[in-house]
Amino acid sequence: MAMLFGAWPFLVAQVPPDAIPEEKVRRIMNVLAGDSLRGRGNGSPDLLKAGMYIITHFKEAGLQPLPGSSGLFHPFLPFGGPKENKRDQLQWNGQTISSNDFLYLPAMPGVYNARLLADFKVVQADAFSSDVLLLHDSIQHDLLIWTSPAAKERLKPEELIMPAGGLKNARLLVYADQPPDSLTLSANGSYYGSVEYNIVGVLPGRSKSGEYILFSAHYDHEGVAPGKKKDRIMNGANDNASGTTALLMLAQYYAQRNDNERTLIFCAFAGEEIGLKGSTELAKTMEAERIKAGINLEMLGVPQYGQKKVFITGQRNSNLPAMLGKALNEQGLKVINEPDESKQLFMRSDNYPFASKEVPFHTIMASDDDDACYHRPCDEIKRIDMANLSFIIRAIAAGSRALISGEMTPGRAGRSNE
Repeated sequence: MAMLFGAWPFLVAQVPPDAIPEEKVRRIMNVLAGDSLRGRGNGSPDLLKAGMYIITHFKEAGLQPLPGSSGLFHPFLPFGGPKENKRDQLQWNGQTISSNDFLYLPAMPGVYNARLLADFKVVQADAFSSDVLLLHDSIQHDLLIWTSPAAKERLKPEELIMPAGGLKNARLLVYADQPPDSLTLSANGSYYGSVEYNIVGVLPGRSKSGEYILFSAHYDHEGVAPGKKKDRIMNGANDNASGTTALLMLAQYYAQRNDNERTLIFCAFAGEEIGLKGSTELAKTMEAERIKAGINLEMLGVPQYGQKKVFITGQRNSNLPAMLGKALNEQGLKVINEPDESKQLFMRSDNYPFASKEVPFHTIMASDDDDACYHRPCDEIKRIDMANLSFIIRAIAAGSRALISGEMTPGRAGRSNE
């Protein structure tokens, strides 16, 4: 049963400007929408650079990996390809080791230079158990753990128990008959050239840690446009460096407060521009019933419908838009009706794969694809209203407190919420 629209006196208190300062909003925007990231296109190394920048911010905020994840990155193959582990190749004493007999777990995402035996501290184990990574978590060095081939079935990667804070250093697990005199670990270029990463950080809740509130934004865009025009970089300042900046600022804000009763999960998705690929993959791995609400942040930098105005997509899909809209209005951020439903904005953003699983997950937007520079090179920093963007972020930070504390729980999406 969803909470009635009772009095929420703490929602009236606004977030002060120095808690989410405009200058920091501007600095993040200048990086994410700068020419150096060349439009953060899917299938480009520039997208990984943007992901690494987001990881840095999540780490500074003290966010943890999702339970069971090796780090703050969630790999997926947006363009298809084999799911089995053929991403790495291993030569052991001059012989090729089958991909079924080793597993490389890097501490950071992305391709790597070939690694040799001298790069690792070597440990021999009697056998591999599901807690092998926990047993050696205190070793602050890239670690090779090997064991003789067992008669029983090989330990599956999904059976490994990850340290609570993820891997601080790389781990290479190998089944081999002989100790290593030499090894060469190399990256499979075809895999690392096609893999992309969601960046996901967790702020555990204090009393309701098993209940999740998700905040999300996609950080990919359109890359570099073809042709010979002088400016071909699709910077994507509004779409969606603005939403990603809001995500990073909210993560820092809530981490500094450190009073969230529910667990907060911050998701920066890749692959949105090519069909919600990243959010679709993550939604497959999460327990939908634990997600009590989700807020997706999209195109917040251009006040297309006026200053201090936003809309929330999918107004009829759950009662979260009405609840959240009331709280945002109390912050001085006017929530207007969403544009014509024929635009299908609700189904075209990263909230939708979760909403399809009955999660009340909606997108907050200040503009849409009728914006003059949507998916064009003119979507640049100079068009962003930094003051208005900063105000929107502060309003969302304050307006979400009842969700975060557990005082407010919307009904499940697509169900009767009466």
